[in-house]
Amino acid sequence: MKRRALLSTVAGSALGLTGGCLSDTDAPTETPTDPQTTTATTDAPSESDTPDSESDPGVGLSVVNEDDEPHALSVRVADDDETRVDRSLDVGAGPGYGRNVANDLVDDGRYRVVAELESGATLDYEWTVTNETRRLELVVTSDAGLEPRRLVTPALDDADLPYSVPGAADIFSPPTAGIRNRSDADARLTVAIEHDGTRFFEHTFDAATDREISTPALVESHGTYEVFVEADDGRTASHEWHIPETWAWPMLAVLVAADGSLRVGCAWPETASVRVANEAETEREVTLTLVRPNDADAGGDDAGVGTDSGGAVVSETAQTVPPGESNVSVDVPIGDEYELAVETPAGSETVDYPACYCWSTDVTVTVGGTSAGASNGGDDGPSVESFQYVCE
Repeated sequence: MKRRALLSTVAGSALGLTGGCLSDTDAPTETPTDPQTTTATTDAPSESDTPDSESDPGVGLSVVNEDDEPHALSVRVADDDETRVDRSLDVGAGPGYGRNVANDLVDDGRYRVVAELESGATLDYEWTVTNETRRLELVVTSDAGLEPRRLVTPALDDADLPYSVPGAADIFSPPTAGIRNRSDADARLTVAIEHDGTRFFEHTFDAATDREISTPALVESHGTYEVFVEADDGRTASHEWHIPETWAWPMLAVLVAADGSLRVGCAWPETASVRVANEAETEREVTLTLVRPNDADAGGDDAGVGTDSGGAVVSETAQTVPPGESNVSVDVPIGDEYELAVETPAGSETVDYPACYCWSTDVTVTVGGTSAGASNGGDDGPSVESFQYVCE
């Protein structure tokens, strides 16, 4: 059985950057009365959270924690003549916790950034500040290391952007593209975008491992676009970038993953959590399968394994859940419009599962319930309640 979410609206919680989590799937403060058939709206991201490519006239330094433990950080920024920043600060547990260190701290030029964690990890980095590289992130890695990440905002003066589709509705927040390289080798990536067979954008980016690129706004009209990405060594990926009128804050994510695979989608990878309520008095087996439908993009290194229905399995988690409530993790390798299949020995159910920036899905699964005439020792099949969040 397949259940699709319908539209509704509730109040939501705002997202913040300074001293907070960078997740774009924070749950709203109010729960819909019938979450099985609901799409909810949350407050729009704050200015510091949105994937905005507009250049900041100042020069900024920030820290992001990708570790699940808090840390204490000391950092110093200096040039030949003087120390510009010398401070210590606490960094909350991640992944995704971020905070500013300093803004408007230097002019164009070269600076030495020295940082150290209480764990002993150190970083000694030469930061070159230009008009396109005016911000630097100090990244606390998942293994409590330190890495630099330059935030690059190329002007792309050779492109006529954002692209407009005649007669189509305007997007409230025209989307940018973010380009990240999490592998151990620099790459050159060519990104091309088409609409109805017309290629209106093509640009090659230097995706070095110590930088994150954010483009200007690419499109300003709701619609469906085809995105093609090719690395200089022949790796390719593609994505059908569907921007419905209910999605006001879209983005495009281009990723070279840690294993070197090339991925493109509507949000960065994440580990999602599905709530499972086991109403039985004994353990139950639950399998969660994330599937890219057969009418969605299947190109690239993250295409997945085909299914009998024509879709592609991109991740699968099998877990034994105890009586009561628990959480089961789902690996989302890149944002996309997926389906989530929930299976137990008593049956299965599938729901739509968008996993995009500012368009996400919350799922609760109930297992171990019984009703008259139920098969498999009295168990009903799984009951799946889902509702989708979009930023308004």
